[in-house]
Amino acid sequence: MKSKISLVAVFVLLAGFYRAGAAPADRQLAAADNAFAFKLLQQLAQDQPLTNIFISPYSAATVLQMVGNGAAGQTKTEMQQVLGITGLSAAAVSAANQDIAQSLNHGNTNVILTTANAIWYRQGAPVKPEFITRNRQFFGATVDALNFADPHSVDVINAWASDQTHGKIQQLADGMIDPVNTRLFLANAVYFKGRWADPFEAKDTKDRPFYLRGGSQKVVPMMTQTKTFTYRRGTGYQAVRLPYQGENLAMYVFLPDTNSSPEKLLGIMNGGTWQRVTRPGFSEKEGTLVLPKFKLEYSVGLNEPLEALGMKKAFDPLGADFSGIAPELFISAARQKTFVEVKEEGTEAAAVTAIGLEACAIKMPPPNPFQMIVDRPFLFLIEDRQTETILFMGVLFDPQTD
Repeated sequence: MKSKISLVAVFVLLAGFYRAGAAPADRQLAAADNAFAFKLLQQLAQDQPLTNIFISPYSAATVLQMVGNGAAGQTKTEMQQVLGITGLSAAAVSAANQDIAQSLNHGNTNVILTTANAIWYRQGAPVKPEFITRNRQFFGATVDALNFADPHSVDVINAWASDQTHGKIQQLADGMIDPVNTRLFLANAVYFKGRWADPFEAKDTKDRPFYLRGGSQKVVPMMTQTKTFTYRRGTGYQAVRLPYQGENLAMYVFLPDTNSSPEKLLGIMNGGTWQRVTRPGFSEKEGTLVLPKFKLEYSVGLNEPLEALGMKKAFDPLGADFSGIAPELFISAARQKTFVEVKEEGTEAAAVTAIGLEACAIKMPPPNPFQMIVDRPFLFLIEDRQTETILFMGVLFDPQTD
């Protein structure tokens, strides 16, 4: 009987501008990760209408690329197509991932931003040394043997996820481990905490109505700022860029017009549009921003969304080919867990992604001040300018502050 691979993931997205002197493969991988980010969020928004969603496509892409180091045949082809890395060799993907991770972990002195990878394999199970070596060398993965038949093995993985995310991601592996069939478990974690470069004043936060889909409304605390923003007026939306201290990392908030929606906005945005049109189209402009405080925890299974995007063989117990890891493996389950909190001082966000394998612009003259009142469902993302990687991304239909 074939083995199964389980994938559990927590995602955090960062997007930004390429750093000077970045290698071509680094730029290609960052662009591919961002294209995957938009595709994955579009698919989840389609699968879960009117649901608050928050993901880390960077985390998801990273752990899938780790598993991809052992994929072959049609399984590998489909994974490359979905991840947008068909034109890159495995060596180039691994090296570019190493460069991006090192930049993320060491390039932002004004915020806390960390990433980590781990692999646990069943004690005594054969795993090809080349697979372990590549993930250790290029992904910085810690590698440990684990007795998956012992119920405490879940606690070991959960403790790792909690430690890497400062306690924000809990119970990651619950229900993911089969005591008989699980052979391998891979995970990526991302944690971010940053203060706004220009914090909101708490005294300016007031309760205001937020208009939910369907016409109802709820009163939530809304932060307010009037100043010069990095702003864009696009077709059917307004958007602002809110930098964190150090200016390298920033949150983008996209507010659809009243005759539009986050779904329509996602329908016209993709990785190429983001890179060529949307991001370069921001400019300095005076205005007022009203933004809700919110906190969101999110968990989602990724099997069906990834299969819908074209990654089918990897989940097929009769057709998957992970012969670069060990014989007869397939992905049995994929999960993503995330956390984000936005308030006057700044933002805290975390994500973990895990995979388990089982047996079997030009500046324009300043126009009139704008007003952007984010009192209805909106799209947002967090970007890293240095690596041009989207780390966090989400849609918010209903702000929660508890």
